[in-house]
Amino acid sequence: MPSGLAYGAAMQRDGSKALYAGGLLLFIGFLAGSAAGIAYDEPSLGAILGVAAAAVVALLLWLRAR
Repeated sequence: MPSGLAYGAAMQRDGSKALYAGGLLLFIGFLAGSAAGIAYDEPSLGAILGVAAAAVVALLLWLRAR
C-alpha cells in the first residue's frame, strides 16, 4: 500500500492529540435549534441560532486543541 496522505496521515499531526468532531456539533446545533424553533414557531431562526451557537463551541474546541 502506498504511504501517502490519503490514508489519514494529514488528519493528525503527532497521533497523541484526539481531533474533535466540529461537524457533529454543527449538526446537533442545527437539530436542537430547529426543535427549539418549532416550539417557538420560528424553525428557520432556531436552526440559524443553533448552528451559530454550535459554531462558536466548535471554534473554541478547535482553538483549545491547537
